[in-house]
Amino acid sequence: MSNREAAGLRRAVTIKHVAAEAGVSLQTVSRVINNEPNVRPQVQERVREAVAKLGYTPSLAARRMGGSRSYLLMALNDRDRT
Repeated sequence: MSNREAAGLRRAVTIKHVAAEAGVSLQTVSRVINNEPNVRPQVQERVREAVAKLGYTPSLAARRMGGSRSYLLMALNDRDRT
Protein backbone atom coordinates (compact mmCIF):
# COMPACT_ATOMS: atom_id res chain seq x y z
CA MET A 1 0.00 0.00 0.00
CA SER A 2 1.38 3.40 -0.94
CA ASN A 3 1.53 6.38 1.38
CA ARG A 4 -1.25 7.99 -0.60
CA GLU A 5 -3.60 5.03 -0.09
CA ALA A 6 -2.65 4.80 3.56
CA ALA A 7 -3.61 8.43 4.02
CA GLY A 8 -7.02 7.75 2.46
CA LEU A 9 -6.28 9.89 -0.58
CA ARG A 10 -6.87 7.17 -3.16
CA ARG A 11 -7.66 8.43 -6.64
CA ALA A 12 -11.13 7.87 -8.03
CA VAL A 13 -11.61 4.86 -10.28
CA THR A 14 -12.32 5.91 -13.87
CA ILE A 15 -13.61 4.03 -16.90
CA LYS A 16 -9.97 3.81 -18.02
CA HIS A 17 -9.26 1.65 -14.97
CA VAL A 18 -12.35 -0.47 -15.65
CA ALA A 19 -11.42 -0.89 -19.32
CA ALA A 20 -7.89 -2.01 -18.42
CA GLU A 21 -9.19 -4.47 -15.81
CA ALA A 22 -11.77 -5.95 -18.22
CA GLY A 23 -9.43 -5.90 -21.23
CA VAL A 24 -11.81 -3.85 -23.38
CA SER A 25 -11.98 -0.36 -24.88
CA LEU A 26 -13.31 2.76 -23.18
CA GLN A 27 -16.22 2.78 -25.64
CA THR A 28 -17.19 -0.76 -24.63
CA VAL A 29 -17.20 0.19 -20.95
CA SER A 30 -19.34 3.22 -21.77
CA ARG A 31 -21.78 1.08 -23.74
CA VAL A 32 -22.14 -1.41 -20.89
CA ILE A 33 -22.61 1.31 -18.27
CA ASN A 34 -25.26 3.03 -20.40
CA ASN A 35 -27.01 -0.26 -21.29
CA GLU A 36 -26.48 0.27 -25.01
CA PRO A 37 -26.91 -2.60 -27.47
CA ASN A 38 -24.25 -4.43 -29.50
CA VAL A 39 -22.12 -5.71 -26.62
CA ARG A 40 -21.74 -9.47 -26.27
CA PRO A 41 -23.10 -10.90 -23.00
CA GLN A 42 -19.67 -12.34 -22.08
CA VAL A 43 -18.07 -8.91 -22.49
CA GLN A 44 -20.86 -7.24 -20.51
CA GLU A 45 -20.22 -9.68 -17.66
CA ARG A 46 -16.45 -8.99 -17.71
CA VAL A 47 -17.06 -5.25 -17.57
CA ARG A 48 -19.62 -5.57 -14.77
CA GLU A 49 -17.21 -7.74 -12.78
CA ALA A 50 -14.46 -5.13 -13.23
CA VAL A 51 -16.86 -2.37 -12.14
CA ALA A 52 -17.73 -4.32 -8.99
CA LYS A 53 -14.12 -5.30 -8.24
CA LEU A 54 -12.79 -1.75 -8.58
CA GLY A 55 -15.79 -0.06 -6.98
CA TYR A 56 -16.40 2.23 -9.95
CA THR A 57 -19.18 4.79 -9.64
CA PRO A 58 -19.96 7.25 -12.45
CA SER A 59 -18.91 10.83 -11.77
CA LEU A 60 -21.86 13.23 -11.81
CA ALA A 61 -19.57 16.06 -12.92
CA ALA A 62 -18.26 14.02 -15.85
CA ARG A 63 -21.79 13.05 -16.88
CA ARG A 64 -22.86 16.69 -16.89
CA MET A 65 -19.89 17.74 -19.03
CA GLY A 66 -20.73 15.07 -21.60
CA GLY A 67 -24.37 16.03 -21.94
CA SER A 68 -25.97 18.73 -24.01
CA ARG A 69 -27.71 20.40 -21.07
CA SER A 70 -25.99 23.34 -19.42
CA TYR A 71 -28.02 23.41 -16.18
CA LEU A 72 -27.84 27.21 -16.28
CA LEU A 73 -30.72 29.56 -15.62
CA MET A 74 -31.01 33.19 -16.70
CA ALA A 75 -33.25 35.64 -14.86
CA LEU A 76 -34.34 38.88 -16.52
CA ASN A 77 -35.92 41.83 -14.79
CA ASP A 78 -37.37 44.74 -16.76
CA ARG A 79 -38.34 46.93 -13.79
CA ASP A 80 -36.84 50.41 -13.69
CA ARG A 81 -34.57 51.19 -10.78
CA THR A 82 -35.71 54.67 -9.85
